[in-house]
Order: sequence, then structure tokens, then C-alpha cells
Amino acid sequence: MIFNQPINYTLITDATSEPITLNEVRNHLRIDGIDYDAILTPLIKTVRQIAEKTTGRDMINKTWRTYLDCFPSYDGIEIKKSKLQSITSIKYYINDVLTTQDSNSYYFTDEEYSSIEIKNSYSWASSDERKQAVQITFVAGYGADATFVPQALKQAMLSHVAFLYENAGDCVDSGEAQFKKLYFPYILPQLLVSL
Repeated sequence: MIFNQPINYTLITDATSEPITLNEVRNHLRIDGIDYDAILTPLIKTVRQIAEKTTGRDMINKTWRTYLDCFPSYDGIEIKKSKLQSITSIKYYINDVLTTQDSNSYYFTDEEYSSIEIKNSYSWASSDERKQAVQITFVAGYGADATFVPQALKQAMLSHVAFLYENAGDCVDSGEAQFKKLYFPYILPQLLVSL
């Protein structure tokens, strides 16, 4: 089977920081000292992962790689990670040699899910007929650190951490819907149909 759009994404480099800090969480919970840091630190990561899964967005920049079996014949290449910050490289196999597509030959659109488009005076290269003949490495996220993450999203994550902290050990299924409401304005439109 030939895939003309990426279907799998491999994380190459994770975010180097979290969108909310331990100090912000302590202040939000009105906790003095470091006695609860061992509990709060994993909660921050868990909440960030839930927020990313719910919204379809990376909070802090991450490097991803995705693959195509061949270049598309006419459409752009949709990247289902948001927000696309940069294309590191587009490589393809030709005669069993991994070759780099000229970075001046393409651009990407600034949309919820961006697409990589070939410029008018260029064309996508011909690649070998094989699985994963094309490799696309890119960076997606709001930005390099927490200062780029919208404040409302950070506030939602702080509230989410507080909820999990205050209800530790309880069945908290009802809280899931509550936080989807907080994250709702940031959920990618393409994901709303599945909620």
C-alpha cells in the first residue's frame, strides 16, 4: 500500500522544559517549601501530556520525523502536528541513496495543521519505490519555552494539576470532561468531531 500523506510520527527530540514550572504550581496550590515536589513534578508532565493529546498541539517545541512512501503528485504534504515551526529536512531515497530535497524548493503554510507545498518553479523529486522512501524531519510547538504558550492554556494546566493533586487516589473520571472544557478553545478543529 502506498501512502501519500504521513500517518505515523516519531519523536526525535522531546521538549527540554515544561509549559508550567514547579514554582508556578507551588504558588497556585499555596504550598511553601519543597516537601511535595516529588508528587508535583510528575503531575506537571502528566497534565502537559493530557493537554497535548486533548488539543492536538505540542506545548514546547519538539523535533519529529514522519515518512511517506513517495512524494505526492499534486497535493501538499499535511503535517498533523501543531504548530509547525520549521522543516529541518526532507530526505528521500533515490537509487538506494538518501538524498536531501533542496530547502529552497518548498515552503509550509501557517495553519492549524500546516502543509508543505512545493514552489511553482520546482517539483518534488522522484524517489525509489519503497516503504518510507521520504523522511520529513520538523519542529512543532508553540515555541522554545513556556513564554510562547498561551496564558489561558497554562492556567488550565495549573488548574488540572491542582485537581489531580487534591483528588489523589480518588476516582476522578468526572474531572476529564471539566478539563476538556478548559482546553476547548485550543483543540484543533479537526479533532472536535472525535470528542
